[in-house]
Amino acid sequence: MAKAKGNAPKKSATSTEAPGILLQEDPAVYMAAIPGRWLLEHSTPSWRISDPERGFQRIVKEARAKEIAHSVLDMGRTFPNSITLATKDKTFKLRDGRLQLPARTKFLVVDGQHRLWAQNYSEVEGTYPCILHMSRTEEEMAELFLEINDNQKRVPSSLRWDLIRLVRNDDPVMVATSEMVYALTLRADSPFYGGGLDLTGEKKEFTIKQGSLAPEIKTLLSKYQKRYKEIDFDVVLDLLIRYFTAIRSIDPAGWETATGKFFKARVLRALLRVLADLVSKTPAAELTTMMLLDLLSKISEATLSPEALRATQGSAGVQDLYAEMAKQMLG
Repeated sequence: MAKAKGNAPKKSATSTEAPGILLQEDPAVYMAAIPGRWLLEHSTPSWRISDPERGFQRIVKEARAKEIAHSVLDMGRTFPNSITLATKDKTFKLRDGRLQLPARTKFLVVDGQHRLWAQNYSEVEGTYPCILHMSRTEEEMAELFLEINDNQKRVPSSLRWDLIRLVRNDDPVMVATSEMVYALTLRADSPFYGGGLDLTGEKKEFTIKQGSLAPEIKTLLSKYQKRYKEIDFDVVLDLLIRYFTAIRSIDPAGWETATGKFFKARVLRALLRVLADLVSKTPAAELTTMMLLDLLSKISEATLSPEALRATQGSAGVQDLYAEMAKQMLG
């Protein structure tokens, strides 16, 4: 019977062993069949969240994990594909086909989070086929995660953008975008300083996600680069902070409580598109906070009424909202 525990057991202080083989020597890659409970106790779905249990609960869908627990583990079936894991450990001892897994071991679950978390909802302990990537830095783990999950919808887009900041260097606009969103949370004069902007898609209490703002900021940077040939990071970052400061000043209470008419992802996305139009025509340094505030104040109340915003769902809705606000702000 599946049991809805909802709480992962505390990390085991014991080592274990599992059938295994060495697939690659440098860096070492093993294939092993690891007991589910031990594996769950020594794994985390995110290095950024200190509590592995909270990390799983943020990333996986409970209903899906329970379904796997019932249809696979409770039925005594084996998993048809392997879980991909990564660790900072350089190597494990392998003797007579048995892989020695120390108690201190900690794995990052690169792929298979739902299958592993299903163990938390079953009395039947499963044996998990695993591919173990050894001697990986956090950056290399992020790159491996992107290789496997980059185009899969189950991975939060905000998390993909956060990982791009760590590992991608072949697209300067992409890297600058992720760095800029990250900087918005670090600058003390930024309206997003200290909270309000979720970088990884794991903070469900945050209304605004990196995955919502990053594509619009990328468009802005592309237009900036097209006009000025290169991206002046600090100039654009200062502009974004002035812009968000002007937006906040229109409804400061609504911004602080995350309930204001401007503090909505689709509204900020549309407003960033308007800013991208401004940047393509006006030097960023000339767009002062007061000038931006004057433009924003031209937006009519009716445009952001609850009824109007309910009609702006999805990409087409954001485009319509942008067109209306651009007409009001820019004429």
